[in-house]
Amino acid sequence: MSSPRTAWVVAKQLPASTDSGGRQRIRAVIDVYAQVFDEVHVVGFDTWPGWREVLPAHVKVHEVSAPRPTPAAVLKGSLFAGKWFSRRIHDLLAIGVRSGDVVHVDFPQMAVNVPTDVRIDVLDLHNVESDLIARRLRTEKPLAARVLAPEVARFARFEFATARRAEHVTACSRRDQEVLAARGIASTFVPNGVTSAQHVPTLPPGARTALFVGALDYGPNKAALRWFLDEVWPKVLAGVPQARFLAVGRGLSAAHPRPAGEPDGVEFHSDVDSVDPFYERADVCVVPLLSGGGTKIKLVEALSRGRAVVTTSLGLEGLEEHRAVLRVADGADAFAAALVELFTDPEQAAKLGAAAADVAQSFSWETAMTPLRDVLSALRGV
Repeated sequence: MSSPRTAWVVAKQLPASTDSGGRQRIRAVIDVYAQVFDEVHVVGFDTWPGWREVLPAHVKVHEVSAPRPTPAAVLKGSLFAGKWFSRRIHDLLAIGVRSGDVVHVDFPQMAVNVPTDVRIDVLDLHNVESDLIARRLRTEKPLAARVLAPEVARFARFEFATARRAEHVTACSRRDQEVLAARGIASTFVPNGVTSAQHVPTLPPGARTALFVGALDYGPNKAALRWFLDEVWPKVLAGVPQARFLAVGRGLSAAHPRPAGEPDGVEFHSDVDSVDPFYERADVCVVPLLSGGGTKIKLVEALSRGRAVVTTSLGLEGLEEHRAVLRVADGADAFAAALVELFTDPEQAAKLGAAAADVAQSFSWETAMTPLRDVLSALRGV
């Protein structure tokens, strides 16, 4: 059989923008496929205005407006997977994929759209989704966790069966690799990268200002910001009354954590055109995540900007080897103490930021995608 020249990338969300980690990652994946294959078809939800201008001529995007779940799809993959079913995507793959084509599935849920007789060559998990959902429910909605436990278990069976069906599985955190290995599933580590790696880090201004950047239509981010404002920020103000906090995020106006008003020293900025001015104003970035999974792109971005970072152990997942260039603090008291220490010792904050910027030089998406490029080159036979 001749080397495959055509690839199909099945994506849950097309990168119409790069305002989320998932969209950044799938755009990087598409770029790698475009480098390796002569013809690439990208199939997914959402719209991607202007894709013809930004992608090579041999890449074609098939945009599907919305998933349309069916009872059969829900029964096959649980509610968490079945709700992503689209007859149009299923039929596109059934008709379009030829023998020898390479098929990439982005997020395990999207495998519900792949006909059973179509081979899945690469499954990019982003996260072990069943593990992520279970952890989020336990943290944010304990009652819902008990009610939905059987459904989560069904989805886990679907997800791990999909991983076994795939020829290659890619994971973006070491923890996810461990979860997969416990199920007897081998995986390739393909970490997340950052689109802001090209920014030249600047010195922190010494203004005792902390920054949070995150999409507030994502549950873990909203829960993290609310916890920080409720439990951590009052303790920071008690130690440093002049401290300022900037909360910047997509959807902040619609998913505001504080409808009653802004706490002392806090500014909220929703749907900004650029985060650059806010990084310029910040001395320290905070990633106070209590739930979620995978490598946190917001953490990678903060490091690349040359800022000291305070995060939780969960926020550090996927970047454990870089623990020395940031502060890890669990619990409100420890988190506030770490932030107060950096505010009152700007020289230490600047040193941490400089070390972070050095580490972040290896965080470009092109570097992060190298293991996937190696897998695809082997599949292509080049």
